[in-house]
Amino acid sequence: MKLSDFSIEALKGFVTGDDSDAPYMSGPDLVKFFNLFGVRDVYSFQNGGLPESASRKDYALKTVKSLNGTNQMKLMVEGLVDSRRSENYAELAVGINEIIKHDGYSLEQNSLGVFIVSGCNIEDSTVDVEAYFQEIRQRILESILKAKFSIWVAMAWFTDKEIGNALLNKHRDGLNIQVIVNDDSTTSKYGLDFSSKGIEYYKIAPSSPWGKKIMHNKFCVIDFKKVVHGSYNWTKNAQYNNESITITDSRELAEDFAEQFIALKQAHKSAHA
Repeated sequence: MKLSDFSIEALKGFVTGDDSDAPYMSGPDLVKFFNLFGVRDVYSFQNGGLPESASRKDYALKTVKSLNGTNQMKLMVEGLVDSRRSENYAELAVGINEIIKHDGYSLEQNSLGVFIVSGCNIEDSTVDVEAYFQEIRQRILESILKAKFSIWVAMAWFTDKEIGNALLNKHRDGLNIQVIVNDDSTTSKYGLDFSSKGIEYYKIAPSSPWGKKIMHNKFCVIDFKKVVHGSYNWTKNAQYNNESITITDSRELAEDFAEQFIALKQAHKSAHA
């Protein structure tokens, strides 16, 4: 889905919640929302908040433009009128349709009452994206159990023994299992020591060039075609927090995350050469 710059500028208010009836989204809310659609940003209170210390409106505009022309753009627009996000989703769809109609698109309700983008340049895609806000731990375990070849995990903190045992079982089944975590006091006191189980295991120092910011993306690449990522750390306490994850079936996205995983490993090895 590809919109004109003029349409994107008009759509911005429906994203941020400014100058429209859409739910207001703070800086952290915007990061969480966009990360549901493949963006890999972090809101850092210590480093100016949004990436490059941008304002909410500037960040929203830049990020929407980065999604423009991809299938994730379509999913993002549909996310703006998701009934789970706002009660007035039908009214928002009317407003957004006034914008995107100029580019040949429209939001139309299917038989379930869900708004779907239709129109020109909408192609079939193999990308399947699901966002979860409840029963996240169970979704992670299900994804691990379905793995056939490999599971690469980059996680700020990993203390959940049930998820750890699921990985260990897959390792014993012959799958390629690799784990990267932060090398800090939390890992030292509570982290699972996968190296003692024969699993390839790396602890990245938070102060390294690839440290805390990258690790806070919290992602898992499965079979080089599925990515599990979001705010959820694989810890015992995370299941009691207000968290979210996205599970995306996309070889292209999985390869992007796999490249990032390899970069983390290379940085670790260089630091310990």
